[in-house]
Amino acid sequence: MCSGIAKYPRYLLLLFLAVFSFTSSAQAQDKIPENMVFIPEGYFQMGTSSGSDDEKPMHFVYTSGYYIDKYEVSNKDYQAFMDATGHPAPVFWDDPRFNDPEQPVVGVSWHDAMSYAKWKGRRLPTEAEWEKAARGNDGRLWPWGRKFDKGFFFFFVNIFGEHDNYSHTAPVNYYHSGVSPFGLYNTAGNVWEWCLDWYDEKYYQVSPEINPEGPQGPLKMKVLRGGSWVNSIEGVKVVKRARNYPHIKNEIYGFRTVLPIQ
Repeated sequence: MCSGIAKYPRYLLLLFLAVFSFTSSAQAQDKIPENMVFIPEGYFQMGTSSGSDDEKPMHFVYTSGYYIDKYEVSNKDYQAFMDATGHPAPVFWDDPRFNDPEQPVVGVSWHDAMSYAKWKGRRLPTEAEWEKAARGNDGRLWPWGRKFDKGFFFFFVNIFGEHDNYSHTAPVNYYHSGVSPFGLYNTAGNVWEWCLDWYDEKYYQVSPEINPEGPQGPLKMKVLRGGSWVNSIEGVKVVKRARNYPHIKNEIYGFRTVLPIQ
């Protein structure tokens, strides 16, 4: 949609995007898939000017509209996928710490997550899509706002320790008070979430303004976002970037999916 309009003056580009966004947003909101959230087209503030080197610089990014899962993919969701496709069970599938049907599926690689997403007719979110859905449009560093806007007792985010009611992963629909501005649950804490992009420490310095999809691959590692139940509250800022090899499976990695709007 946007590839042919970059040659126009910026003010005309912004006007075009605003008009197009209003029309397509109105249509898209009428048909939101079950347990997904609509994220409208437009700009948002990505990255930060004061964090780790790979979070810099703060820059403005435009994304097209899309739907994204309201919750992390649960064990119940993944069971349906395995039953339908014969896909092998994840690591920790029989571990009682992680195998309640409403807990997020863990022990899945990037490849496993992609297979599930394709089965659903979807894909993994790009880093930009993930951060916009978790952060909103006001530059906040946690989904709920500032670090302690919800107080000092962590009944709004699943991080290290048991002060949040869970020593390991929490149900995907828990922590209503910590939802993102768009209504997503657990975009801070619970499990790190696989993203579509290859990881490049310096990508923000060269990434395109419109619908960035990560550096050209293949590179070594894929991006994960959001922090997990083993991190501190500082470690679950929405700008934090993690990475690992796409074949790795462990107890702090899960995912959610995206459905682009055509």
